[in-house]
Amino acid sequence: MRHTLWLALADGLRNRSAGLDRRHRAASFPRFHCGRPTTSLQVPVDREQGEGEARPEISIRALEGRACDQDAALLSIQCLSREQSRKCRIDAVARRWLFLAVCVVQLAGASPEAEFFESKVRPVLARCYGCHAENATAGLRLDSRHGLMKGGRSGPAIQPGNPDGSILLHAIQGIKGRMGMPPNGNRVQTHELESLARWIEIGAPWPLSPREFFRDRVRPVLEAKCLGCHAAEPQGGLRMDSRAALLKGGKSGPAVVNRDPDASLLLRMVRHDGDLRMPPTGSLSKTEIDDLAQWIADGVAWEDAEPELREYAISEEHQAHWAFQPLAPGPVPAPPGADSSANAIDRFLLARLNEEGLQPSEPADRRTLIRRLTYDLTGLPPTPAEMEAFLRSDSPAAYGELVERLLDSPRYGERWGRHWLDLVRYADTAGDSGDFPVPEAYKYRNYVIDAVQRDMPYDQFIREQIAGDLLPSESETERWNRIVATGYLAISRRIGVNPYNLRHITLEDTIDNLGKTFLGLSVQCSRCHDHKFDPIPTADYYRLYGILDSTVFPAPGAEHLPYRRDFVYRVGEDEAKRIMASYRSQLTLWNDREREKFREYQSFQNMLITTPGRSREVVWEELQELRAERAVFARTEPPLETAYAVTEGTVQDSHVHLAGDPKSAGPTVRRGFLRILGGADVPEGHTGSGRRLLADWIADPANPLTARVMANRIWHHHFGAGFVRTTSDFGVRGTPPTHPELLDYLARYFIDSGWSVKALHRLILASRAYQQASFDFDPNHGRDPQNLLLWRFNRRRLDAEQIRDSILALSGDLDLSRGDRHPFPHRQTYFYRQHEPFSDFYPTRRRSVYIMQPRIQKHPYLDLFDGPDGNIPMSERKSTTTTLQALYLMNSGFIHEQTQTMAERWSTTADGPDAFVEEAARAVYGRGPTREEADRARAYFAEASGSGEQKRAGFLRAMLASNEFLFVD
Repeated sequence: MRHTLWLALADGLRNRSAGLDRRHRAASFPRFHCGRPTTSLQVPVDREQGEGEARPEISIRALEGRACDQDAALLSIQCLSREQSRKCRIDAVARRWLFLAVCVVQLAGASPEAEFFESKVRPVLARCYGCHAENATAGLRLDSRHGLMKGGRSGPAIQPGNPDGSILLHAIQGIKGRMGMPPNGNRVQTHELESLARWIEIGAPWPLSPREFFRDRVRPVLEAKCLGCHAAEPQGGLRMDSRAALLKGGKSGPAVVNRDPDASLLLRMVRHDGDLRMPPTGSLSKTEIDDLAQWIADGVAWEDAEPELREYAISEEHQAHWAFQPLAPGPVPAPPGADSSANAIDRFLLARLNEEGLQPSEPADRRTLIRRLTYDLTGLPPTPAEMEAFLRSDSPAAYGELVERLLDSPRYGERWGRHWLDLVRYADTAGDSGDFPVPEAYKYRNYVIDAVQRDMPYDQFIREQIAGDLLPSESETERWNRIVATGYLAISRRIGVNPYNLRHITLEDTIDNLGKTFLGLSVQCSRCHDHKFDPIPTADYYRLYGILDSTVFPAPGAEHLPYRRDFVYRVGEDEAKRIMASYRSQLTLWNDREREKFREYQSFQNMLITTPGRSREVVWEELQELRAERAVFARTEPPLETAYAVTEGTVQDSHVHLAGDPKSAGPTVRRGFLRILGGADVPEGHTGSGRRLLADWIADPANPLTARVMANRIWHHHFGAGFVRTTSDFGVRGTPPTHPELLDYLARYFIDSGWSVKALHRLILASRAYQQASFDFDPNHGRDPQNLLLWRFNRRRLDAEQIRDSILALSGDLDLSRGDRHPFPHRQTYFYRQHEPFSDFYPTRRRSVYIMQPRIQKHPYLDLFDGPDGNIPMSERKSTTTTLQALYLMNSGFIHEQTQTMAERWSTTADGPDAFVEEAARAVYGRGPTREEADRARAYFAEASGSGEQKRAGFLRAMLASNEFLFVD
């Protein structure tokens, strides 16, 4: 008879391993598996022995049906005999043999391969982890067998069984044209190289510790099949992104029971043992299920022991970088030849010109000045009447009065609001694969235009866009406008078919824009590693990330979930829920029917459908009919006003994402600001996301970057180039300022004026530098060909909006009314996807700032003339010259239509060709025709074919294609 006795030997193993690091023990001790004993010993046992019976022996094996962990090995003692067995007893002798057996097991527990790897191989590879672990230099990781097999840019690092063909050994030896590694001089010794070669030769075995088993075999399954529904917004109340969350469970109780797979709800669900089956879209493989069972039986190991945050030291060189120094406007210079009452700007510039032996240009004529100034501040040409009135005036105050009139014009807010919209990559669609429309986006656009027009203090402008929903308000209208202002954050790009699973990319886009727009720093470069040039460690990136990750961003929709959510209701969320309750419950039923039909349509992609009369085309038609029926009901939505804005979310600090991968959690960092700019933390106990604090840190007058960056931007838009040419990069790799003292003077003036942009306009526009001519002359050109020292004004081409708006203004077709909501379909009725994205364009006669701007589809006109791109922040517009531009100005339907309208308009007020040419020249060029131009015009009208209207339209097309119209001096 066979007798089996289970003995728990936990104490023995614990004593054996006392003082050893758990990870070392886990890697050093082999795993015990049922039916595959690592060590099997035959031990004599004293008992009553019948005649002719053999002496029984003990066989030590793993506990049947479960794996034994290293802290509690359960061994089976089996009594064996050659003939029929009978019950036996274990006496003191047997126990002594058993103790000896356990010692042997422990001493022999580490297989030769495991012991060799841990003692000879891992220590050598560990010396490479500084560059080839989470940093993955050249794409190569050496901290796992998978990483070695995958390799980097040069291919797999090892070839198991073939040391001679393994790049890793070539790199260490410095053979076959490869640089010797490691590069720091800590060379691998000969015996270490031999050990690596031997390890590769025997197949490169890599024993897994429990945490490595979790990382390599379990975590990928959880991430691929579970975390899409059970992470930040958990379904059924169950989060599966931490060990504690799994043990706590959701509405149905704990998801796992430590060391008991059979009692774990997770295992029952993935085995489809019961009504609740997971994942809902398919089944796990048997191997994946077995891995989950082994992981639970082994103690639910998790890589949650956070590594320590590596200390980052800001170097003295970084601290000394000019952009991080406090504003230090020195005394205004008094160069020879400058009047003591001269504009401070001119005194700074003249001092520098004198140093270089350069002379400033002559003042520009008055016709040039009014055209330059009107285009600069409003984006439109002066009318002939405005031009005539300015030229006639001999008042010394005429120029200043012109500046004030233009600053007060509603056209000013539209023009300079467009500059800000360029920076924040404004668009009316989301940017995901379906490019879902955002009908409410226009409210943020109009907020910007209004704020610029009212000259809202720039520090307040910053605070409202980052944290407007958190600021106190004096009225309901002010409260709502500040909520709309957070559209700055909401407008961030959504990426891919399922942007909900790529939230970290949206937050990266937000951090990128926040850093460049307000601070002139490429903060996003620190997402995967410490910034290579600027003093921005990865931890600083995730300090900002935690603030934004504690914020709820609205969702316009996505291909697989085409229903919007988290838009902000003006009446408040609670009141909206009450009003919308009945509508939402019925809409949910329609949505369920629509999704069910859509899944049926999708099934044709991966299933063989044999039902007669069913085909992909038939189901698609049924889907369209169902959507049309649903749309009828969807349009009955209660008309509550909404905003594309952000709100407070679940407050949480962020882990560092190792190598930028959100699935690889590193140390947790406290929410806060960049260390190089003070490094303030969100205080402990602070109940909010930290956005309001972030806004205050950015807008702090002591922050040396914010005022410098904005003052430089304003100068850039007036002169065509900033003191810092890289207007959104004030870091080490950006260009240094050409006039650092003047930049600091303007930044301090900006702050002292109450952060007034218009005050800075007035100072700049009053300068002689702004009013000088744009003519070139050889002595200066030879010494400063790029005009870095501003000895003349920069001639500039009209941008896309200026060209279009000017043509519409000249024809009389320009609609100066305020832009409103674009004619998108009802917000609950559209279903866009990767292969059928939103692609409409809505024609308008309003100013170009009000054109509907999609993200994926380029606007054909704006893109042709280097217009805004809603995908990237555009701090500087490039000015290209292409044949397509010339063809557009001569042959496009828009130009033909507008020149025809101009021809009809001016032919009614002009008596003959000469009068027509005179009126056209004054409108288009702001001057009368020269004698040569008048003679050529007469010849053209005498010789050209076609009707009089056609001739006039053709003449106007040539005028609009001329450099004098397209460029401003």
